[in-house]
Amino acid sequence: MNGIWILLLLIISAALPVIVVFFWFRARKSPVTLPWFLVSLTAGIISLLAATIIQNLVPSLTGNRGSGPGAVFFKVFIRVAMVEEASRLITLIPLFKAGSRRRKMDRTFCGALGLVAGLGFAALESAFYGIADVNITLIRAFTAALIHGACGIRVSMAFFYVKQHPMKALLFFFFAVLIHGAYNLIIVSPALPSWLAALVAVTALSSPLLFFKAADSADENLFTKTPGNDNASSS
Repeated sequence: MNGIWILLLLIISAALPVIVVFFWFRARKSPVTLPWFLVSLTAGIISLLAATIIQNLVPSLTGNRGSGPGAVFFKVFIRVAMVEEASRLITLIPLFKAGSRRRKMDRTFCGALGLVAGLGFAALESAFYGIADVNITLIRAFTAALIHGACGIRVSMAFFYVKQHPMKALLFFFFAVLIHGAYNLIIVSPALPSWLAALVAVTALSSPLLFFKAADSADENLFTKTPGNDNASSS
């Protein structure tokens, strides 16, 4: 019975950020309807599976280089952060391509889908970590969700700008990897306080959310439109 309650705790805590964001979308009358939300969530889960496969294929290099700064940098920023963000981007591309045939894919809508994909990634990852150590489940449920959501938004912006502004797209992807790597470095470093990881996660997600708010005020944010406006936008 105890095992069942632990499993239930893992599921609820991992899914809580996803539920909160879904109702936040509904409260703001987001065009990210339930089908869009679920598909984006699935894309995020698939990106985690893809990243895991790639990470298992790529040599860690930590065994050959010891535990020096170079090995830590490679593991944290390349093998983990870059691989996971690249997997997220690759997984989101088919979703954006298919979606562009049905509606106008503006930057805010793309960012919202990237946010959901990041939450899907974080939910499954947090559940896996929670199985290994239940004590970190609640902490990761929020900090990991914030950081993956923030990076998901930036990766989706990289796709949005890749044709019009390739350098801007590259910067969005670079900052997604940099933020993700910095968060991971704090997590694995015993010399750094754990609250610093939470600060990085909150700050990383705050800036794109402020962008959503600013775009909303300028009537650029599609959150002010109802799902029924999809056809009007694409006509």
